[in-house]
Amino acid sequence: MKTTRKNYDLILIGSGIGALTVASLMAQLRNKRVLILERHFVPGGFTHTFQRKGFSWDPGLHYVGQMEAGSEVRNLFDLITNQQVQWQKMPEPFEKFVYPEFSFDLYGDPKQFQADLTKRFPKESQAIRQYFKDIPKAAAALFLDAAKHNSAFLFKVVGEVAKLWHGTSLNLTTQDYLDQHFQDPQLKALLASQWLDYGLSPADSPFALHATIVNHYLNGGYYPVGGSGTIANSVQQVVEAKGGNVLVSREVTEILLDGDKAAGVRVRNLKAKEETFEDYYAPTVVSNAGAYNTYFKFIPDNYPIPFRESLQQFVEAHPPATNVSVYIGFKDDPRRLGFKGENHWIYDTFDHGAVEQQKGSWIHTGQPLQVYLSFPSLKNSHAKKHTAELIASADYASFAAWRDQPWLHRDNNYNALKQRIQNVLLDMVEQHYPGFSDLVDYCEVSTPLTNEHFTDHPQGGIYGLPMHAERFAAKNRGWTKIKTPVPGLYMTGSDVCMMGIAGSMMGAVLTTSHLPDGISMAQVFAKAAKAQGHKENGLTETSHTMRLGT
Repeated sequence: MKTTRKNYDLILIGSGIGALTVASLMAQLRNKRVLILERHFVPGGFTHTFQRKGFSWDPGLHYVGQMEAGSEVRNLFDLITNQQVQWQKMPEPFEKFVYPEFSFDLYGDPKQFQADLTKRFPKESQAIRQYFKDIPKAAAALFLDAAKHNSAFLFKVVGEVAKLWHGTSLNLTTQDYLDQHFQDPQLKALLASQWLDYGLSPADSPFALHATIVNHYLNGGYYPVGGSGTIANSVQQVVEAKGGNVLVSREVTEILLDGDKAAGVRVRNLKAKEETFEDYYAPTVVSNAGAYNTYFKFIPDNYPIPFRESLQQFVEAHPPATNVSVYIGFKDDPRRLGFKGENHWIYDTFDHGAVEQQKGSWIHTGQPLQVYLSFPSLKNSHAKKHTAELIASADYASFAAWRDQPWLHRDNNYNALKQRIQNVLLDMVEQHYPGFSDLVDYCEVSTPLTNEHFTDHPQGGIYGLPMHAERFAAKNRGWTKIKTPVPGLYMTGSDVCMMGIAGSMMGAVLTTSHLPDGISMAQVFAKAAKAQGHKENGLTETSHTMRLGT
């Protein structure tokens, strides 16, 4: 056993976008020597890329909204990546919702979106107009709630006053909103088509969460030129320029304490031939590994965490969203079949609740009621070979029997099940787009066990703690607080705000404002605007935040 000791100003557990954001901001704006520790053998979390036989895929980032030049989200992203990541707008329409009786093309223009809905469902025109008024308000409600519970007194007051404006309760589900405002079941289903972007069916998701995703994509989708791996690469350059480091194949096993305070981390070096541990020290530790891993795996059992039991009960009652993916390499250009790079949400039912209920049963028999089709190569002008990804909702229990078998060395039954999943999903796409299978040259299947192996997220979850209304109850707020009960230990990423690239990034901005020698939200956004050559416009922290939902 060999132990190494190194000292830093700040240690980040995980290298997803939440950690990358904190690391970049603290390195650039506070000259901190930062250490990022990643369990995977490549950095980036769900923003990394991987390659096989010249093909390249992005397992987590399929598209990002609000990346139009000059937007606050784009300015922030450019600041974090030191403007080293370029964004390519997806072709229009950028989404296609495919249902048994019709399909609907979604363009990155809210006026056209509203007009196309009204044309198809003229009897619902008044409700459709109201829906587009409610979306930005409900979207603001979710972020303001996170900020209110993780900010100073002034922001708490702002959050309470803002309720009078947005009027959205986080207990209102998407299905309840749709049922209250619309009559046509096909229109209700159509409006909820993107629910797998946040992992909860309309009956379970807060309408504010649904609205945040819809609002995020109102002006279209974007994709990083060169693939999502460029994000981690750019931040690594920022961190290393300030004397920091990014270490991969490092599994954090515990947070080291000095009395009751966080003092560093102990990690297992997964590259070492024999079991090797390394200790790293810093006065501030930030976890991007999720609330469950942080409180149950990193902190000693005897450390008094008041909400451990309630968090455990929540995780057991609400399994995280999981999926299976088929990564496809083509031997010919998929544009031959009319694809341009848009995403396809294929449903064999209008009942989204049935999709959720059937997500485990189809794995062994039958076919799923839903599959998502995406084309990384058609969204990335630097792609050298054409690729696609198929994603379908799945459950963890169908794969749990193979959990203890090593990655890439699971038995023949597991491999046979993956082959069945591949065949079923390809057949489903083939039914809608004849000739698709003839273009396929290479396939690789991942399951929830793959995600679990690389991320250590409970049951291979992809979105952190599920955003059921119960998560927002006053008694459960401790789970998602940035400041943990351990002095010197902070949380960042999806569990402090919401899932997704932009959601995790905003959670990280909130985190940065809480750190010792941290940076306020107003300062971050002002710096981001200035870096773009924009004149600082004196926006207050409050006005910046209100605009995030509009």
